[in-house]
Amino acid sequence: MTARLLPALPGDPARVGPYRIVGRLGIGGMGTVHAAVDTSGNRLAVKVVHPSQTGDEEFRARFRREVALTSRVSGPCLVPVVAADCDAESPWLATPYIPGLTIQQHIVAHGPLQDVMLHALAAGTAAALASVHEAGVIHRDIKPGNVILSPSGPRLLDFGIAHAFDGTSVTRTGMLTGTPGWISPEQYRTGGVGPESDVFAWGALVAYAATGRHPFGTGAPDTVAFRVMSQDPDLTGLPEDLARIVTSALSKEPGDRPTAQSLSKECIGLLGQESTQVLPRAAHTLVDGLVTGRWSLPPAHADIWPTPPPSGRVRRYGLIAATAISVLSIAAAAVYTSTVRERQAPSAAAAPAGTSASPSSSRSSSAPATPAASSAPPASTGPAVVAVATPTVATPTAEPQPAYTRSDYAEPSLGEWAAARDAMTASERGIADAINKELRTFLRDEWGLSEGVQVTFNPEAQTMFLTAGPSLTAEENGGDYTELQRSMMFTGCSRGNDKLRTDISWPYGRVVVIYRESMANPVVAGYREVTNSMNCRV
Repeated sequence: MTARLLPALPGDPARVGPYRIVGRLGIGGMGTVHAAVDTSGNRLAVKVVHPSQTGDEEFRARFRREVALTSRVSGPCLVPVVAADCDAESPWLATPYIPGLTIQQHIVAHGPLQDVMLHALAAGTAAALASVHEAGVIHRDIKPGNVILSPSGPRLLDFGIAHAFDGTSVTRTGMLTGTPGWISPEQYRTGGVGPESDVFAWGALVAYAATGRHPFGTGAPDTVAFRVMSQDPDLTGLPEDLARIVTSALSKEPGDRPTAQSLSKECIGLLGQESTQVLPRAAHTLVDGLVTGRWSLPPAHADIWPTPPPSGRVRRYGLIAATAISVLSIAAAAVYTSTVRERQAPSAAAAPAGTSASPSSSRSSSAPATPAASSAPPASTGPAVVAVATPTVATPTAEPQPAYTRSDYAEPSLGEWAAARDAMTASERGIADAINKELRTFLRDEWGLSEGVQVTFNPEAQTMFLTAGPSLTAEENGGDYTELQRSMMFTGCSRGNDKLRTDISWPYGRVVVIYRESMANPVVAGYREVTNSMNCRV
């Protein structure tokens, strides 16, 4: 996903599933990653299993498991699965295309990350790892090549060797999973792997991003393995606040390492301190808001994706349409010419010999006569009069179409929430202010949420998200936030209905309430498709 767009090679498929292939993005351990577009022009990365592996049932099982694990993970700084077909002749997996360099590529081109960019990377990747672990998955391949520095923040990729907490795996006996140098001490010793192994790799990743060197050095794999198991990491150059966190993550014993959730909380706190003078206070409640608010990368090469040619059906319909237009144009021209001749013939016969009636004189001396005023034809007519009388095919005025088009009752996802943005238009800002004004006192006095509701918008999903929490009051009440959810939903749904009824250009027909049980644990608390006021009842 990280390489610049390369041309497709002979033998590459023209289509994979519903997607048109326009180039290549790279080759991985499981297959080729193609650049593709859907029918709306959205860019995707489509991984297709190598042909040599499609007959290997064990390999197919590994790919099927990758799809299953990736599909169940969602959250900040992750890449969602768009579609997949594990039973196709050549199994494939599609995700959104993520532009940008990997950490490794960025360091080669621009050097290590510094200051707030480094803190943003640590916070974003820790939050992503927390989401992975909360979904019951172990990534097992955290390394610089699997983190892309996209224009909107870091993104953790590649679940090709991920592992479920329940122990299900399809790994060859004796096979050491992971990348040498990014493997934990316990993996080297016993092959054992758990969430703590991901935390160790995360510590090495942050150290590498800050210094441009591996904390345990380079060399032969067995030499690096010895250092990982027996020596302290070299964290020279790492900022003091991050050095403390990274040191704990690189502890030799798994039980001495913090959890990913704890790492996420600490790093978000550090990033919040870095951003206090720049970001609005409300943005501190969202990882994505904190990361993107200070994320700034050097200008990068922009891939120019070729526009795929229209399909045979589109070309065929286009030819039919062009032919029809041509026939209608010829017919209209014939009608026009015939009408002009018929109209001009009486005028020429009535004119005195040796005189001619010019169009300009006829326009200035005669006014159009209505049928009620006179039954006689006008003395002379110009093209303007003929054009009025010419039979034409009237083009009906298109009825305005509502901007909200989903109506599919699809369950909202945390991926859609993570991709949402702050209010940008006057209408979006207006509804966000109205929702917070209506809920402010209730949230502050009853739930201790002085920052109110974070209202964000996902135009692609046509969805408005209302996010709040965590609330100490909810914890005191045994975690029950039902009344909070209902109040947020009723207010957001009512406001959304008002917009849909009064503004046909308002695209947000879904209202979703997100409650954060912790800073790194958002949950979808409920949603309504607000196409009518009845849907607002909770």
